[in-house]
Amino acid sequence: MTAKQIVEAKLEWGARATARHAPRSALFNDIYFSGDGVAETTHVFLAGNDLPARFSGADHFVIGELGFGAGLNFLVAWDAWSKTPKPDGARLHFLSVEKHPLAAKDLAKAHQAWPALADKSARLRALIPPPAPGAHRLAISDRVSLSLLYGDALDALASTEALADAWFLDGFAPDRNPEMWSAPLMQEVARRSAPASTCATFTVAGSVRRALECAGFALEKRPGFGRKRHMLAGRFQSAPVARPTRKPWFDTAPAKPAKAGARVGIIGAGVAGASLAKSLSMEGFIPIVYEADAPASGASGNPAGIIMPRLDADDTPAARFHASAYLHTIRLLSDMPSTVFNPCGVRRRPTSPKERARQEKLLAKVALPSTWLKDVGDGLLFPQGGVVDPPAMVRALLGESEVRCERVQRLCRDAGGWRIETAHSRETCDAVVIAAGLEALGFDQTKRLPLAGSAGQIDWFRDAAPPETVLAFGPYAAPAPAGGMVIGATYAPIAIGAEARFSPEATQSNIDAVARGAPEAARRLRAEDALPRVSVRCTTPDRLPIAGPVPDWDFYATAYDGLRTGARRDYPKGRVYPGLFVLTGLGSRGLVTAPLCAAMIASEIAGAPSPVDSDVAETLHPARFRIRDLKRNR
Repeated sequence: MTAKQIVEAKLEWGARATARHAPRSALFNDIYFSGDGVAETTHVFLAGNDLPARFSGADHFVIGELGFGAGLNFLVAWDAWSKTPKPDGARLHFLSVEKHPLAAKDLAKAHQAWPALADKSARLRALIPPPAPGAHRLAISDRVSLSLLYGDALDALASTEALADAWFLDGFAPDRNPEMWSAPLMQEVARRSAPASTCATFTVAGSVRRALECAGFALEKRPGFGRKRHMLAGRFQSAPVARPTRKPWFDTAPAKPAKAGARVGIIGAGVAGASLAKSLSMEGFIPIVYEADAPASGASGNPAGIIMPRLDADDTPAARFHASAYLHTIRLLSDMPSTVFNPCGVRRRPTSPKERARQEKLLAKVALPSTWLKDVGDGLLFPQGGVVDPPAMVRALLGESEVRCERVQRLCRDAGGWRIETAHSRETCDAVVIAAGLEALGFDQTKRLPLAGSAGQIDWFRDAAPPETVLAFGPYAAPAPAGGMVIGATYAPIAIGAEARFSPEATQSNIDAVARGAPEAARRLRAEDALPRVSVRCTTPDRLPIAGPVPDWDFYATAYDGLRTGARRDYPKGRVYPGLFVLTGLGSRGLVTAPLCAAMIASEIAGAPSPVDSDVAETLHPARFRIRDLKRNR
């Protein structure tokens, strides 16, 4: 999937006095909803898919939609879900595609038509993403998530990883927007349909009916809503379309997703482990966190952390990951107490003409929407960025999760799952995620990961006058959450297992770096006033996190040996340790990247729609280095 600039919808209002809140698309010359819309959505999409009756017996339900529009169908489905008795821990995932999202002001105006849904529509608007391409996961409530796929519908579905139990087919009328009803798109709908999935739509156009029937849906005409005489409802009756989204060595999704209430062990209570605890709880699991010392005792214990994106002018999976991770983390922080995050903005100053040229490419590419990325003459401004209190962030993410201050010594697979052994206890969990940084190398299952250490020192000047915004120029100077200024950070290789120590030389190096990049912030900094802190980052050869299931390394060595010579053959799916995952290698950007990686792993454990596209999942997969080595004949 490639990222294309997202253009917001152009609307016309007030075409009819009876529908003053119902916008009309200027591009497609069609309305988004008629009247207040709620009754039509209930009749066509809920009743057409036998909802909410099917909700009552589901502990996990996925709705797919073509055409998010103003969000009416989602809001009505969410409302019905919240009012339906369900199994404990039941989860609703709503996945919707939209090429031209409504601007925030237009969304607010449209939502005035549904006063009964005011609270829910306000929550939706609070989390709605900017018009940036790709997948956006919104944690709507403890048991409801919304995944918005901004972009072309065919491309979006081709790269997503989800199986829908019901489909709301709600594009503009087929004669106004034929691409939304094309045969190839309906084939993608079928490919993303669970067995016995259903669909419903307001149109009975022959082209739509034929496309759905060819894709494997058995259809029936039903009475339509209002002036529409008929509508279509259908059930998927074909075998699932066997066309994997990922390459075989990365096609490692669990054969059987874990059920709500499953116990998941997490090894590590830094930002990675805490993000996992939050995401796993959102999926209805019970996280049990193991930490040898105390939560946020490593790099996550620094007195300040910078929230800013790493952007790339090229359209690569890595670039899409970093942009998505930034947007995801900003949404997450917006739901936390105000003491956790200071959205003071981040000003990125170029350090050379080459760096400024790169910034101009980012602006030309529109790497982020204009309200999220601004040219301020002497660099770039990220208005939504800022400074986080890392320990407070970790505490907020952990919430009520159980934390055991014990060092995990061994992981063993048994009939009940994974046995976690410490010096004091034995606990069996349904699944385990290793999120312990470099200590992942201490487990037999993950000791082959290519991890390295980098020591980093930051210095806190408690009484120094801080800049109003974060000043970043490679190093940075930032207002500290507890007052004063934090500067940093150094980068120095460190041997695995070696203890990192702070030094006066590193403090002076940080001051000198600030003096070069932000001299106005460095004038009153004296080394003797510094409160230094040093920690070890965990890095990977490609500077990207490792996030996903742990490979069966011996299987990879034999099953894919043909890659050494470029042999073309029908390679088998990748084999992994069932129920064992890893999240590590976050480097210096873990505060930004860990939450999205955690959501990705939690979704995979639950069999829920992934918050990233398949290309991004492959780019972060733990087996990627082994596959690269095989292809390079190493």
